[in-house]
Amino acid sequence: MRLFDAPHIPYFLGGLLQVLFALILWALWLIGAFAGAYPLPSLPVSPVALHGFLMLYGVFPFFVFGFLATTFPRWMQTTPLARRVYRGAFASRAVGLVLVYAGLFLGERAILLGAILMALGDARLVAALIVVYRRARKPARQGVLIFNVTLMAEVVGLVLYAAALERGSPVPVAIPIRIGLFAFLLPTLFGVSYRMIPFFTASVLANYKRPPADPRVPLGFFAATSAHALLASLSWRAPLIFLDAAIAAAAWYFLALWFQRDVARHGLLFLLYAGYAWLGVGFVLYAIGDADRVAGHADLGRGPLHALGIGFALSLIVAMATRVTRGHSGHALSSDLLSWVALVGIETAAILRFASDVPMLERLAPYDLSVFAAPVAILTLLPWAARYAAMLATTRREPAS
Repeated sequence: MRLFDAPHIPYFLGGLLQVLFALILWALWLIGAFAGAYPLPSLPVSPVALHGFLMLYGVFPFFVFGFLATTFPRWMQTTPLARRVYRGAFASRAVGLVLVYAGLFLGERAILLGAILMALGDARLVAALIVVYRRARKPARQGVLIFNVTLMAEVVGLVLYAAALERGSPVPVAIPIRIGLFAFLLPTLFGVSYRMIPFFTASVLANYKRPPADPRVPLGFFAATSAHALLASLSWRAPLIFLDAAIAAAAWYFLALWFQRDVARHGLLFLLYAGYAWLGVGFVLYAIGDADRVAGHADLGRGPLHALGIGFALSLIVAMATRVTRGHSGHALSSDLLSWVALVGIETAAILRFASDVPMLERLAPYDLSVFAAPVAILTLLPWAARYAAMLATTRREPAS
């Protein structure tokens, strides 16, 4: 077992376990709530807020921190992080998450303590990465500042979530959920895509000309998505229409800039593009929902949120985790059937979840479509997660010749 040989190993394993556990828990709740299959237990916190927390702060940071803790020192052209740093940070996050789950039976105090432990672990790793950044030479820092900003936002969001659990707290749970999505997850994944998708494309396609990178672009994207969170919190829907449309246009501009037809011939690379394409879709849906609400019609509910959280974020995480795991375990850098099954399942789940919030489709469907989204994702992710967990946990193979 090589659990702490590199930062991505424990973090990816934790993420693979947690994504299945969080989705199974949510599926069981939905089946009880909408199908009436069994009585639901009383929870110390809102089940919707808990689901948002477990996905945004319980699943995605495992993959983000695992990826960045491994690649950040390489980008900074310095030595890897000390094992004791990421081992301690991971342990704090893992124990905190276990406490959050235990809090479903023990009460909100346990959930609060768990969130604080997760924040402490993440803060320790973020501090170590900032030290690496500050010690690096200026040329190596180009385009990397965005990750310092978004990872600090993740820690702030965790702390605010813990604060929101305090009785009588003035902090609504919606605030840390918005921070987790719009100030942490989306700009982080955009920053990784902006840096890595053209790089991966150039490493695969002959005669591919990488577009020049501008370090201001990821920071501008962070400013735009953070502005979305602020305007949504203030219920300023009219400006949101134009902001969300602009973000969608920017996302698709870069997709068109990076893409070449030969990308479709390389499965592992195409996985990245397929996941990234949902970024524009999600913000177009937000713009439509904003316009509907301004016009006094029913909006799209949480459909746009799930287009981004499931369609974009989870698809891109599967693509990135597949590539990193195969590369670091000595396997050929190519896609396999399980990664495609996982991607198709995730995108099907995103469509089902979005469709459940479209009034016309909701009236036509005999059952609430959101009930089917989580089981579809679970069934298609499970074989992929088992396969790639085994790759992470076993000794490195020599790359195929």
